[in-house]
This record gives sequence, structure tokens and C-alpha cells, in this order.
Amino acid sequence: MNFIKENILYISLILGILAGYPLVRNVNHQFSLKTGRQVFLRCCLFTVVSVASVMLFASLEGLLSGQGFHFGAVSTYGLYLIAPLFLLLLLRRESRAYFDGYALYVLPSMILQRIKCLIEGCCYGKLIGTTGWRYPTREMEIVFYIVMILVLKKHNNNDDGRLFPLLMVSYSAFRFFNEFMREGPGVIHLAHLWSIAVFVIGYSIYAEFKRKKA
Repeated sequence: MNFIKENILYISLILGILAGYPLVRNVNHQFSLKTGRQVFLRCCLFTVVSVASVMLFASLEGLLSGQGFHFGAVSTYGLYLIAPLFLLLLLRRESRAYFDGYALYVLPSMILQRIKCLIEGCCYGKLIGTTGWRYPTREMEIVFYIVMILVLKKHNNNDDGRLFPLLMVSYSAFRFFNEFMREGPGVIHLAHLWSIAVFVIGYSIYAEFKRKKA
């Protein structure tokens, strides 16, 4: 058990690649990837982009809040506000369908990230009155990601890049309300503001894709 706790980050990254691989392989008809090796390498690229994005955004968050730079801290909002910029720079010649693949790929990784929170004992929900119980915010988020995997897989045949903005809208709406049950100073947290920003951007992109297809 100690080995798992000490190496939980690396274990979750490896499991994230393995869990995301079949999902990316499932949408391979949208890509130019011809072999399993190419799919695996694309999964590794997605992982590097994800890790860099959540760590960079967490650092920016720390600086904006006056807490300073904290190496190793992560923020989920990096997946929605920074990762797309990295993907555009790295894959600008590719189809928007890569964003569909990325949307599916990050979900198993986020499930593992919340399991990591459960193991490490962080991201607690607030206490429910005097019961001694806490709101199951982490467990609720895991359920949300599982539901989103099923939803995005069902809408995976559009091949137009709309899955990622759909995930942005869904996650930001969920997180906005979930955040009220999380531990933190005051009622309104910085995460509420990021949720609004992600929702507005995601909805704008989704509406534009839908308008062009109409």
C-alpha cells in the first residue's frame, strides 16, 4: 500500500494511457493513425499535454491568488483552457476530430485522478451539518466522468470536433454546483469563476459548430 501511495502519480499516468488507448482506438476512423503503435504514441502525447496543462494552470492560479508558484500542483481547468492551445500548436494540420479523441481520452485519466485524491486524502467535501459525514464530491465527480464517457461515445459519429466543447460545457456546469459542496474559504471559490469561463467558451464553440452544420 505504501508503494502505491508513494508512486500514485506515475501509476495513475500509466493506467490513464492504458485506459484511454481503447477509447482513442475506437475513434481511429476519424484520424490518420494506421497502427496500434501510432495510437499509443498519440495517447502518450495527450498525456504529456494534459500533465503540462494542469500543472501550468495550477501555477498561474497560485500566482493570481497570491499563493505563489507551487511545483507539482494541478488544476483540472488546465485541460479546458490550456490543453486546447497546446493541441492546436502541435496538431494544427490535423482534423478537429483529434479534439474528439482527446475529450474521450482525458475522462479515464480524470477518474484515476479522483481515485488518487481518495487515496491521498485531498479535495474533501464539506461536512454535512454535525453528522461527521462529508459531501461525496470526489465520488460524484467519478460518476460524472463515467456518465460522460457513455454520452460522448454515443455521439462519437459526428466527426466534427464538437465532443470537446460538449465536455467543456458539461464539466463546467457540473463543477460549478459541485464546488459549493467542496471545502474552501467562503461560499464562492475561484473555481466558480473558472467554471463560468469554461462554460461560456465551450458553449460558444459548440454553438458555432452546430450553426455551421445546420
